[in-house]
Amino acid sequence: MLLTAVLLLSGCEDISSADVTTDTDVSVTSLGEAVLSVGGEGGETLPEGYPVVINDTEIRTPPEKVICLSGGLAEMIYELGFGDKLIGRGSYCEYPEQVAALADHGRPTAPDLEGIKKAAPDVVLTATRMQSRDIVSLSESGIKVVYIPASRSLDEFGRVYCALGMMFEGMFDGEEIGNKAFYAVKNKLSESGIELGRFVYITEGLRAAGGDTFEGSVLSLFGTNAAETASGYSYDVMQLIAAPPDVVILNSEISLAELAVSDSIGFLAAGRVISVSNSYFESPSGRLTELADELADKLAETGGDPE
Repeated sequence: MLLTAVLLLSGCEDISSADVTTDTDVSVTSLGEAVLSVGGEGGETLPEGYPVVINDTEIRTPPEKVICLSGGLAEMIYELGFGDKLIGRGSYCEYPEQVAALADHGRPTAPDLEGIKKAAPDVVLTATRMQSRDIVSLSESGIKVVYIPASRSLDEFGRVYCALGMMFEGMFDGEEIGNKAFYAVKNKLSESGIELGRFVYITEGLRAAGGDTFEGSVLSLFGTNAAETASGYSYDVMQLIAAPPDVVILNSEISLAELAVSDSIGFLAAGRVISVSNSYFESPSGRLTELADELADKLAETGGDPE
């Protein structure tokens, strides 16, 4: 009997969790309700650990040719050791340098469909939802589209590693490979010894990252998010007047001057403010570990860790 592995982007380590539908509109199903089948269709014999289903797209055999349209996913593929499977990239995929040398096939929202079809990959991988007509067009050419949305928490980030591992190596070996890569990243962050104290992360639109955001989840490894109770970027930062954070962390796209002239939260500029690169959160990969080094440097510049 072959087990059809239904991959949960809401569960990888605990793959028997209950059914969930995420607000990214991705349907996920518990492994306990996966389909049991004898071989593949028509008695087809499938490789061990296959098929796997990633967000409704069934992968029946390990893909040999993949076009990745999203930078973070492309980086993670190289980290996992499957970079030799990539034959094309998205317009904004620039790292590592091997990726930049691949053929450019556009953006998820405006893919070069003819170029992709000519390259004939087994899978097109994207972190941004493609238009239905483009998915259908590629499907008609025998090309599967795998959508793995951006992570909203550190745990979801780990499940992306698992998703990629399972796509290339099947359920069992792939999960092990994915978890190994993820914990190498998480452990380095957790063991950095950085203490932010009570912090708030200010991003585009001068909004604070709540507890269920990727930024909030990652930075909470180093301290307590003052906006923890907020969902998304809805926190009312005016509440910080009564209880200012120890550290204000700015998205690198925002300058201290911009913060200072804000009518609503300019008062935060009078406290301890540091800035970190937005790239860690915008397109996360194993380079997330560099965040710890940047935080350490910025804290040292402003007088060391908070008490």
